[in-house]
Amino acid sequence: MLRALWFIFLLCVLAATAMWLADNPGQLSLVWHGYVIETSAAVLVGAVGLVAILSAFTYRLWLFIRGVPAEIARFRRDGRRRRGYLALSRGMVAVAAGDPGEARRQAGRADDLLDEPSLTMLLSAQSAQLSGDEAAAQKFFTEMLASPDTEFLGLRGLLNQAIKLEHTQDALKWARRASRLKPESAWAARTLFDLASRGGLWAEADEALAIAIRKKHVSAGEARRPRAVLGHLMSVDAEAAGDVAKALKLSKKASLDAPGLSPVQIHYAGLLKSAGKQRKAANALEAAWATTPVPDLAAAYWGVSGADDAMARMKAAQTLAGFNPKDPATALMLARAALDAGLWGEARKGLMAMEASNQPVPGSYCQLMASLEEGEHQDMIAAREWLVRAASASPDPTWVCEDCGNAADSWTPLCGGCGGFDKFQWRLPVRVPGLIAPEQTEQTEQPKLTAPQALQDVDAERTTQ
Repeated sequence: MLRALWFIFLLCVLAATAMWLADNPGQLSLVWHGYVIETSAAVLVGAVGLVAILSAFTYRLWLFIRGVPAEIARFRRDGRRRRGYLALSRGMVAVAAGDPGEARRQAGRADDLLDEPSLTMLLSAQSAQLSGDEAAAQKFFTEMLASPDTEFLGLRGLLNQAIKLEHTQDALKWARRASRLKPESAWAARTLFDLASRGGLWAEADEALAIAIRKKHVSAGEARRPRAVLGHLMSVDAEAAGDVAKALKLSKKASLDAPGLSPVQIHYAGLLKSAGKQRKAANALEAAWATTPVPDLAAAYWGVSGADDAMARMKAAQTLAGFNPKDPATALMLARAALDAGLWGEARKGLMAMEASNQPVPGSYCQLMASLEEGEHQDMIAAREWLVRAASASPDPTWVCEDCGNAADSWTPLCGGCGGFDKFQWRLPVRVPGLIAPEQTEQTEQPKLTAPQALQDVDAERTTQ
């Protein structure tokens, strides 16, 4: 709009000037080299304007002719760039499609047409990996480290290659460098944490997790449990190194952050007992039993309570039971302690307490009932019946990996199946059927007995006999 108004304004000025010159033509006389030229001022102005227009046209024509070689070069350069990016795109598609030959051809074509080694080296490295030439891929990734623009891409390629080839030390080296170069990268922080934790470098894994929290890659709440586990593991190492004060400090924080993780509480209670703080040690185990009743907690509780004989353990078990009286694990714990003390009535009472849970009979329940029948009545037939039931009973809770389902008798920071860190949870394992034909399973499978039903069956058998 403004340009149109400006053009109209110029036309008005020219028209006004032409009208003024027409009304005032004037007289002009020029003498030059013996020539006398007489004309009007309007003609002179017109001649000057014509000369200016011709001069401008000639100047623009000269600029155009002068710029033709540069335009031709630019056109050719743009064409090469266009063809180079097309080859790069086709190479990426070939990598995604798993065609190493096409990817290698397009990588070479892109390298010839483009002056951008960051892109072409990455494609060349990926095509080399696709064709199984790890040495060539490593060469390309290493060359990428020389440029700040491609250093992180090279580090990522070398790191992934080291993980793939299971070169742990090289992978840790590249992960540390990538984390220093790009501390804001969530991938670098996560990879360094995984490698450090799987390598048993608890302090380095804890530092990587702290950086991830500061950079907001993970929330403090999400990192609370793994940091507690790392603190527990560092406490164990500190205790082994003789630094009891550091071990107790780390274990105390871990116990606060993971109140339901029994290995942490057991270790913390052991440190407190060594420091002469038996009451605090017992409190820690009682709080853990109230959250997650694990049999190992009861054994540790007997230790910190000074329960050296069977009767003392029974008394301690009754105290511990008060912190989680309705859980089936409490009933089993009481029954086991009563059996050790020879208190058959208390043992049966503890087992009968499972009636309230109305849950399927676990194998440990059947084994305890077998011991009770043998110890109280010397009834080997009933004991054998319970042991037969134990073979087909529901599994007891154990440590199960949340990722791969691997079950273990004791907690470990790393899963032996998948290598995951802090993946074990105390719960019922998934029962996998044995190598039995489907038709056999349908014929022989029976409904699971609950505790009251099992007791009634055994009583009926004893009466019949």
